[in-house]
Amino acid sequence: MAQQSWLVDWASQKQLQIHTVSVGDDAENFSAPVPLELPARIRRELTPSEQARADATISLYSAMIGGNAPNSLLWSGIETANPLTRDEGYRWNSLRDQGLFDPDQRAKLISEVQSLGLVNIRIGLSNHEIDLDEPASWAEHDAFVSDLAKAGLNLSLDIHHFGIEDRFRVTDAAGRTIPSRSYYLNPEWPDYFARFAAAAFERYGASIKAVTLINEPETTVGFNSEMWNGGFPGWGDPRHGQYYIERAFALARAAVKARSAIQSQLQSSGQRMLFMHTEAAVYKPGRPDFNRFVRFIPSDLILGQSWLLNADLETLANTPLAALDRRVRRTQAAQKTSLDWLVGAYVLSTHSLPEREARRTRLLELLTELRDLHLALARDFGVTMKTDTVFAADYYAHNEDVDPKGAWLNPEPQLYAAQMQDGARRGLYPLIIDYYNRYGLPMMIGETGTPFYAYGARWHAQLLLELAQTMQEGVPMLGYTIYPLVDTRGWESALSVPKSRTTVNTGGILDVALEARPFIRALLQSLNNQTAENLQSVAPQSVQ
Repeated sequence: MAQQSWLVDWASQKQLQIHTVSVGDDAENFSAPVPLELPARIRRELTPSEQARADATISLYSAMIGGNAPNSLLWSGIETANPLTRDEGYRWNSLRDQGLFDPDQRAKLISEVQSLGLVNIRIGLSNHEIDLDEPASWAEHDAFVSDLAKAGLNLSLDIHHFGIEDRFRVTDAAGRTIPSRSYYLNPEWPDYFARFAAAAFERYGASIKAVTLINEPETTVGFNSEMWNGGFPGWGDPRHGQYYIERAFALARAAVKARSAIQSQLQSSGQRMLFMHTEAAVYKPGRPDFNRFVRFIPSDLILGQSWLLNADLETLANTPLAALDRRVRRTQAAQKTSLDWLVGAYVLSTHSLPEREARRTRLLELLTELRDLHLALARDFGVTMKTDTVFAADYYAHNEDVDPKGAWLNPEPQLYAAQMQDGARRGLYPLIIDYYNRYGLPMMIGETGTPFYAYGARWHAQLLLELAQTMQEGVPMLGYTIYPLVDTRGWESALSVPKSRTTVNTGGILDVALEARPFIRALLQSLNNQTAENLQSVAPQSVQ
């Protein structure tokens, strides 16, 4: 609790305030949260080694970002998604769409951010516009990063947000994409990404405080089946599980190789870097396999969960397929492991015996190669993918799109607390516990926001109350990211169609004219009534 104990003080005062507001008054209040009683969730105790690792990461966060104060908790982020649309006919470029390669636009953005007192900003790159063999192709990004860093902002760099370079599209003689060999399924991508990460870190490492290697890996893996880069093979396609797993392993290989490349530079300089592992915190009622396995698989592979590192690959290789099928089918759901799920979704999802054997061989190759990469990282640099790493959970109301009865969940912020109270949605606090219990890492919120900006202050205050309860349960919560910094376009269609067919999504702290929305000032002012010991009072409309 020590890292952000001021938030617990604020929450205590806020709870007293909101319990004295009548229902009639509250109906007219767009900014204030409402009472919400949340039962305590079981938080597992960390092992001594996990606790030592967490303590070291918390200390690093304090050194890089700051300690017990609102301006070390609060973040924002500039949307940098740049995927190809589903039909491969249009390339998004969020940085360019926001005009942030224009120095005047950047100057205005910096001025607005500084006037609010926000100092921590997530940024990313338009990777597809950068050519590693053309130094001049970095120029616009150099100016972008330099201006923000010179303004004194604490920057966290997403090396891969959303969107993969065109060079990884493979075509046939007629110029048609070969989906099973393209984009993340192109075997050349992981090594290229490691080179790209090394080049980006060499260029910007001195200007940043944190790195995200691959943003929201589960979203990246899943949306490429339906929304982006040709949408192969489709969510309803029987091959979806096979190619989902292939992409998940590709992202994991890329991430571990990139971390090794960055660690090589850090080892030479004797420095440390904070890493943010971001992932969408999602829950789907009625889909137990998704909730128990699928939502975790990409992060498990990247972070090197014990089931991967300790998997009995010899038994997997030598068990007759018929016996393997019986064991996986007969194992009770509560006893199944992530490896069981992989075998079922990848090996046993076809009825062809030769294909099953080929897929088992392939799965063994994937597991062996990835495990070897994790072991090499530990051997060569004395770190793991969890060292100096904060788990950043991204949560929006639409992360839970239906209730347990299958009815659509209205994402308007004023309904959120009642939906949680009624059991229609799990909400932020239980989801944080899910990911903390699985990975044992210090936590933060990597993204959250709402397009219903009139209720923006309420949304964030409501979630900050849940953060405070999570902290009181013993989970270290280091940051909270109000996202995005600037209004974006296209997320109502998940960037799956061209910009001309989309609308502006009004969830930004700043609108498209880079003017601050009233909700952010109301929220920041509400955070000023905290009473953490030795913390200087904060001026209205500022967190500094």
